[in-house]
Amino acid sequence: MDLIERYLAAIARHLPDAQKGDVAAELRDVLLSQVEDEEARLGRAQTGEELEAMLLRFGHPLTVSGRYRKIQHLIGPEVFPFWWAGLKMSLVIVAGLYVVLAILTVVGGEDAAMVGDRTAPSLTAALIFTLGAVTLVCALIERFGKTTLLNRWKPAELPPARGRRHSPFETTVEIGVNVVFIAWWIGLIRFRDVIPHEGLRLDLAPVWADWFWPILIFAVYELGANLLALLRPGRAGLVESLLAIRSLVGAAMLAGIYQTGHWLIVTSATLSPAMQTEVQANFNRGMGVGIAIAIVVYLILASISLWRLRQDHRAAEAPMARAT
Repeated sequence: MDLIERYLAAIARHLPDAQKGDVAAELRDVLLSQVEDEEARLGRAQTGEELEAMLLRFGHPLTVSGRYRKIQHLIGPEVFPFWWAGLKMSLVIVAGLYVVLAILTVVGGEDAAMVGDRTAPSLTAALIFTLGAVTLVCALIERFGKTTLLNRWKPAELPPARGRRHSPFETTVEIGVNVVFIAWWIGLIRFRDVIPHEGLRLDLAPVWADWFWPILIFAVYELGANLLALLRPGRAGLVESLLAIRSLVGAAMLAGIYQTGHWLIVTSATLSPAMQTEVQANFNRGMGVGIAIAIVVYLILASISLWRLRQDHRAAEAPMARAT
């Protein structure tokens, strides 16, 4: 019966020490009983091949030992929906961040590309890490019986049933852009300010320094609103209110900046003074058009947010009207 003992030892290796003896004894009795029944049926002793076939039918040592573990799965059916939703959300966030890095590389040139290569892992590594991290968190929740943490929710915090809201991907991209802008605005990162083939250097006019703190506060406020939208999608009314304020304040700030009429300083070591003046005027004209478009966009966004708030308010009032 050496084959049975080897089989039992293989099963015991995958069991806690406290269980090994009892489980091995229980399985030994079961297997010997099956051997006796089979030999009684055959009227002779089993051959080695027949005993091996019986053990194959009984199951792989890992499968058999698994039946005696308290934890039968890494993520059970109760946690699986949360794992799946969390994985999708995390992968969307990672994808959004890498889109921002790609945009940063295109806008910032070689310097920004080198910074991104040094600070960010490859997309494949980031996706694998995300999968592992989400799976580990859910497995720990399952292992330590903390599944009640996943069921703490309030129906009142569910997103509105109607109306299109920003997707997690869109919100993540906006958050990434917010972070990059704040880092650039306070001087943590720099973009190229020279047009290589033209020999022109572009600098911000003094008006932007005058608006430094209002713009920084505005950017931090917008970042906070987008983070709230990503982390608490059920707070749609609050988010839309914050975004409406954001859009109106942004339009007002840009309107104040627009009135100065001078937003960029162009310098060149190769152009004549007359040509440099003309180029300066063209760049300022283009910048003025861009600011004007941004004002219009902000006003449109404010109108959309206010319209959504109005629709949500009507939807909330409808059941009460029917009840009365």
